[in-house]
Amino acid sequence: MITTMRKTFRETLALAVDDAKQGQQVIVSRTIPVPHINPLHFFAAAEDLYSGERTFWMSPNSDETMVGAGNEWIIDTAEQSNARFTEIETEWKRFKKYTDSSNSDKGPILMGGFSFDPFKNENHLWEPYKEGRFVLPSFLGVWKKGQKPEVTIAKVILPNETVEEAEADFTERALYVKKLCRGKITAGSTPAPFEMNEHHTEEWLASITKATESIRNGELDKVVLARDITLDSETPIDVQGALKTLINEQQSSFRFIFENGSSSFIGATPERLVQIKDQHVRSACLAGTIKRGSSDKEDQLLERELLEDQKNLEEHAYVVKMIREALLNHCSDLQCPNGPGIYKTKNVQHLYTPIEGVLNNQSSLLDIVKHLHPTPALGGLPQEKAMSMIREIEPMHRGWYAAPIGWLDTEGNGEFAVAIRSSLVKENSAVLYAGCGIVKDSNPKMEYEETKMKLRPMLSALGGLKYDRT
Repeated sequence: MITTMRKTFRETLALAVDDAKQGQQVIVSRTIPVPHINPLHFFAAAEDLYSGERTFWMSPNSDETMVGAGNEWIIDTAEQSNARFTEIETEWKRFKKYTDSSNSDKGPILMGGFSFDPFKNENHLWEPYKEGRFVLPSFLGVWKKGQKPEVTIAKVILPNETVEEAEADFTERALYVKKLCRGKITAGSTPAPFEMNEHHTEEWLASITKATESIRNGELDKVVLARDITLDSETPIDVQGALKTLINEQQSSFRFIFENGSSSFIGATPERLVQIKDQHVRSACLAGTIKRGSSDKEDQLLERELLEDQKNLEEHAYVVKMIREALLNHCSDLQCPNGPGIYKTKNVQHLYTPIEGVLNNQSSLLDIVKHLHPTPALGGLPQEKAMSMIREIEPMHRGWYAAPIGWLDTEGNGEFAVAIRSSLVKENSAVLYAGCGIVKDSNPKMEYEETKMKLRPMLSALGGLKYDRT
């Protein structure tokens, strides 16, 4: 929780410095208004000092955007169990937080995520991201519709730090915020041609056949199988340019970047896992996919086709059942529609069912994340059998793909999405991921075509590459 006191900022610093000397881990934050700077502008201007230490989170329709610069503190875990969720939460609660603001939605925020499966053999590409990794940004720009932008400066007080030193540091950081707001974005370069490589496609198609046989034999109801492709360029990939494209083209999705040194995990996912705001819980079931039409009439015909497709309705029903049952453990007054609607993105449309409730006093955001992940939309059902099959037959390492990513504050609020429609970019190379829900009637070639459709948003963002290869 945040400690907010009606004192001068110097008096607040004095209390924090005294706590730090006593061995307490302490964060002090101060929120300042800034000019109407664009979030992407803020992100780009921080590159000079904080390249590799930036985060970006923009909610659907840009209702809220948060941009972090600088890793003031990192909380990570290599825990190979669901204890990793508890470990992150415990470490975050260990800090005592002071803020100069009386507004509870201002203050320090953690941004980060988890791996899809901590029991999968390690992959060097994802090693820096850990099984769970969250950063406290030194500078957090926040944009909300109808409000002026603000930047929260967060500082961890060192045990031997004086009040004068802490105060001088805040003054210097406030000057840096002004510099960020004056910074200029360098024009993006034209993407160089990519060489695209598919990996073990035949093996992936064979895994679908094996999975459908197991489902027909009653061993499980559904499993999600993913595959990856690699793009290699002669020049470094323009991640900021890709982010700009995602912001413009994928407005109904969560757009995100989590930088980690020379790597960037970037994407635009339409799938909310869970949001908590003032004890109100919102989740969403998103499973079942069809393409968008080239005209309004075709789009409506495809929408109707999806709403009547038994394979997709079956897949969606598994997700709704699991999420609803999981939330019953943490919420009261749960509300869920009787049937799905449609959620449209630029490239595809999905079957969609929202679920809402009121958080129980004994539960937390990360409790729900732990309980929900992986949903049948990303893992399968029953959960353990599906995960075991994925480990056995999926010919790749997911890393953070299809895993929970998001943010949490000190008041129990926050939001997590599922990291689909995403790519891990490192220098001249990018790995893109896509998966499909496999049920008893799944056809390998049709599932392959569905992954091509799901790969298009990131392919477009990384350079407008068309993906029509069969």
